[in-house]
Amino acid sequence: MKFLTPLAMALLATTLSAQDARFGIQATVSKPSGDVGNKDWMDSKLGYGIGVHTLIPLSGGIAIVPRIDYTMYKNDRTIDPFISENEKVKILSGGADFQFYLSGEAGKGIYFLGGLGYARGSFNSSYVATGLTLTVDGTKGALYLQGGIGVNFTPSIGIECRYQSIQFKDVETTYLGYTATQDVSCPSLQASLVLRF
Repeated sequence: MKFLTPLAMALLATTLSAQDARFGIQATVSKPSGDVGNKDWMDSKLGYGIGVHTLIPLSGGIAIVPRIDYTMYKNDRTIDPFISENEKVKILSGGADFQFYLSGEAGKGIYFLGGLGYARGSFNSSYVATGLTLTVDGTKGALYLQGGIGVNFTPSIGIECRYQSIQFKDVETTYLGYTATQDVSCPSLQASLVLRF
């Protein structure tokens, strides 16, 4: 439930500044690195995501942007005619960005951003051989940090590039009835198309 806190903040801030706040959506392409991006997991395959946000302009070209994002990575591969592997990672996150606009007007032109929040990661691996399926599952939450740059071409259309750092600690995985823990790093480089209404 922690990821819902930024949403509550967004709703409160929007209520306080309803005449200025703008609701938006973002569609994201994400390239993973770290443990999730290595050859045993996603093998650097791109993930895709979608999310919502509220841009709340402040004075001096500064804006606060609460946001919720859902990102999924998937890698299905065939090892030989009898064995296949299916890897899937899903991340639901909620947080807030601090944006600084070079134009001095929030929502206009080029901006730099920094943000933090909470992410919930779900990890699933399936190994399918002739007559046998083995599955590994795990779920864990962690804080994330991110930074990047963006540009608004119009008040309604823009793009963002960001680097996000997440480290999931002590992820519990279950395999054949046995439970083990491991740390899973999931930094990523993301590019988003941003639409505001």
